Amino acid sequence: MIPTDVPLDPEAVDRRAFDALQSECRRLRFLPTFRFGVTLQVAMPAPADEVALAAIRRVTHQEVRSFGVSKADFELALRAVESTDAKECEAVAGGATAVTGVAPPQAWAHAHGPARALAHEIIAHAHAAGASDLLLDDQQDWLDISIRRFGEKEILPPAARDVGAALIRAVKEMSGLSTQTVPTSQSGAARVSISPGKRIDLRVEVTPTVHGESLVARLQDSSAQLARMAHLPFTDPAQQGEVLRCLRQSQGLILATGPTGHGKTSTLYACLGQLDRSRLNIRTLEDPVEFTVPWITQIPIGQGTGRDYASGLKSLLRQAPHVILLGELRDRAAAQTCMEAVETGHLLLATLHTRDAVGVVSRLLDLGLTGRQIAAGLRLAVGQRLVPRVCDACRKSRLPTPAERSAFADLQLEPPIVLWEGAGCPACGARGETGLVPVFEIFRPGAHESLEELVACATAASFNERELRRRWLKSGGEPLVRSALKLAADGVITFRAAHLLF
Repeated sequence: MIPTDVPLDPEAVDRRAFDALQSECRRLRFLPTFRFGVTLQVAMPAPADEVALAAIRRVTHQEVRSFGVSKADFELALRAVESTDAKECEAVAGGATAVTGVAPPQAWAHAHGPARALAHEIIAHAHAAGASDLLLDDQQDWLDISIRRFGEKEILPPAARDVGAALIRAVKEMSGLSTQTVPTSQSGAARVSISPGKRIDLRVEVTPTVHGESLVARLQDSSAQLARMAHLPFTDPAQQGEVLRCLRQSQGLILATGPTGHGKTSTLYACLGQLDRSRLNIRTLEDPVEFTVPWITQIPIGQGTGRDYASGLKSLLRQAPHVILLGELRDRAAAQTCMEAVETGHLLLATLHTRDAVGVVSRLLDLGLTGRQIAAGLRLAVGQRLVPRVCDACRKSRLPTPAERSAFADLQLEPPIVLWEGAGCPACGARGETGLVPVFEIFRPGAHESLEELVACATAASFNERELRRRWLKSGGEPLVRSALKLAADGVITFRAAHLLF
């Protein structure tokens, strides 16, 4: 639910939008705070008034996001914008842009120019806005353009159908893909210059749809990625110590688990960043390579390479590597070859799709490994999620409810005196949250004899994951939700965000 009675500074009002909608603002009782593409954010004394919201949508032809303000703040802001002269209005507009970071586009400057110039403009905006992905989706009469930022989709101005077709073709050319509409998916990569001396990498996936094609480009800033590799992302000293101890071993399997898009590969690259590249032969197999690292030999596999994970790993083992990073452990052949590599003295890191760290045992059994192989080879499983961070610009404290205090107590945590949440402001788009924070859990079967024994005896037919989880918790294991509640107690995330991990 969108919070009500959010403080409203008159300078947060988008004066250009107000000038265009003055009569409607007075009649429908709203003030525009900023626009983002086809999305319009408005402050209203009655933010749940569906009649007024529907009327605003009809007038503006935009998606409307409303947040509540007091009647006194609304009247004060309305009088202020009505009495502000044009010069002051420009200053207000500039100030609002500075708060939100990047001025949202109202239209694309190169919409009627060369397709490659339009592609560069859209990519540059997505990078400046801090987006992780750019999405281009063919519709029947137009091209949807949007970005994924802080885990949520945000709509940008669309393009006409003919312009959209040329735009997708331009990105495919930049990524080395076939420019024809083909009945199968395509994967590619590109390096794009967005300003003098500044380049970003794109990992591109193109998929056929009923209206044409869908193109998703993952944006990678190599310089930022390399900087992140210098430090492990764990803020808990105990978790960081566990990971470092495993990285010092010469052989074993380290897995990063969790859903797609939650930073598993970034965590594994940070692990590689802690190793001594001067004495270790470090190699990766990835489909595709997400970003290049100068001191690591990276090998692409998948479509067009003639290699999959299993065959690529067998070939790689003949190159005398000390450490191997596998982009994903996805089938029986790769899992078996991976365990053979561990047994012959290699340190191997890989991602695996499971719900949490303890779930890796069940998944590895499904992939054909025996319990004894898992117990002997698995050194560490890191479960992780990315959750929204409370907005620093509008954060406010409140007393926890009895149910919230009980949630902390149930996990043997001292309930905090206050909890924090964002009220919603122009800086965070009225969400109350901005940016993402990683939350981790660590599972080491070899750290406790009872865990190792249970894993070693496991079979796909008889394995009792609930019992393994019970023993892990009893031995001091900290699940994701407990780590998240600690962050909520520190005011980094909201209780609601932590509670989603229960």
